[in-house]
Amino acid sequence: MHFHLLFDHPLFEEQPVKDVLEPFGFLVHTNTYELPLDESDGEAFTRYQANPLAYIEQMENTAPTGYTEIARLENEDGILIVSVLAKHVFAQLLLCADSTYAGDNSRVSSPFSDVYRERMRQITIEEFSREDDDGYTKGELATAASCYASVAGLAIQKGWPQTERVSTSDWPFKRHWWKPTDPRRDLVKAGALIAAEIERLDRAAAKAAAAGGDA
Repeated sequence: MHFHLLFDHPLFEEQPVKDVLEPFGFLVHTNTYELPLDESDGEAFTRYQANPLAYIEQMENTAPTGYTEIARLENEDGILIVSVLAKHVFAQLLLCADSTYAGDNSRVSSPFSDVYRERMRQITIEEFSREDDDGYTKGELATAASCYASVAGLAIQKGWPQTERVSTSDWPFKRHWWKPTDPRRDLVKAGALIAAEIERLDRAAAKAAAAGGDA
């Protein structure tokens, strides 16, 4: 049995799986099976009694192509298999938050996990807090993302392997925070900054809605 670290959250003990996951931007598919706890279940009963884990692992997951299985477990209702499809970047980043789903052998692609790790690095190492981000109301985060993306695009076009010496006049922050390195790394930084801007917009919209106004 296995499950994504999201399932450590107490909400899953209080609400149905779909009610918890769908607001985060996931399409959710579930399979449920009754446990063969009676001898009248025949061979299924025998196999389950002999090795419950092996029995649960062999149950069919009927999720459509593209879905990622994030839980296969036994609960009071029987056997539950949960699979999700991320509808947007934030949901994909949540999926990558569990290293099991962001490693080299994961069905979650490396680019998404790299963007997630860069976003976490910005917050924890560079100490760019969400409170700081909320102060950038003039599109600074989006502009910074476009700077890294533009430099990466130029480098790819020109065939430049490195971008350390490339400058831009559009950078919205202090110059010492401009740190291009190579096209791929620059695109990862751009992706993380885009995620930061989306998060800021969502927080502003939620705050405005709570106050009865516009973001």
